[in-house]
Amino acid sequence: MGRRVLTATVMTFHEKYQRNAATYAPSDLNGDDLIDVFHNWAVAIPDEDRAFSKQQTWVSVTSARRVAPRVELLDMRVGSYGERGEVLDVSTGEVVHEITDDEAPVGSIRALLFVPEKGERAYFFAEESSRGSAGGRIMGMFKRYFSNYSDSVTMDTAREVEAEAWIELANLTEVEVRVAGKSVNIEDGSIVKVGRLSYIARPERGLKFFPQKLLGKLSRQDILKEVVSVPEFDTDYEVYVTMERDRRSKKFLLGQNSGPAIREVMTEAGEAPLSDKILVERCAERVSDLLQRHGGVWESAWSNQSEE
Repeated sequence: MGRRVLTATVMTFHEKYQRNAATYAPSDLNGDDLIDVFHNWAVAIPDEDRAFSKQQTWVSVTSARRVAPRVELLDMRVGSYGERGEVLDVSTGEVVHEITDDEAPVGSIRALLFVPEKGERAYFFAEESSRGSAGGRIMGMFKRYFSNYSDSVTMDTAREVEAEAWIELANLTEVEVRVAGKSVNIEDGSIVKVGRLSYIARPERGLKFFPQKLLGKLSRQDILKEVVSVPEFDTDYEVYVTMERDRRSKKFLLGQNSGPAIREVMTEAGEAPLSDKILVERCAERVSDLLQRHGGVWESAWSNQSEE
């Protein structure tokens, strides 16, 4: 299985076309409940809205269901198209299928909407895998829909920096740089194929954490080389940091250039994706932390999943 990381979007609502606009609770948008509006939209997305030609991305919602009183779970499929290629059997190197311009190798990912009964902020979480992320596409589609749906309420969205907020009070315990491996010839003429290489640095013996100021410098390649004691590596690399806070440890993928600066790693490459139940529980923890930062609260009953 491929690596999964998580992104979060905050949704807020206010009175339309007003300078000093009143705000609305997502659970009461002039009589509408966001979680119901979102569900009814998600189960009726037309086929023609699945392909995004400009980005050459294909997205579909295969199911939308209420998994807890105030939580909606989307099962989605996402992939890219527009370029010819081949599907190989990685164990033999043989071509098993030729990909045409209008074929998209797709993968399954999930998204969750958390709508508190009280308060003015709702949260949308989306998985991102090696096949891509559908969260931004889905949120953009829903935002356009909602603009036409409601004559009196405007929806605003913003990328939520929960990871950055969590890290502010956490300690850096490990730095990992992953680079693409290369095939090498050894003395007997054999060729050894290397997939990915990891360079890991931990604090020196006797110290539990790295200096906090190091985290902000890891975007510089010269600093990375010093930290992991590698004189040179290609530009094709990823930087992961492990942070500890309140005896909890989390791993984050640091962004490069575009995209979220920090994304939490949910599962590593080779690990099975989290079950729906565990994913809901993990995201509920994040919603609770996020709302607490803004003076709100997430009640556990709102994300309590009934036993099947």
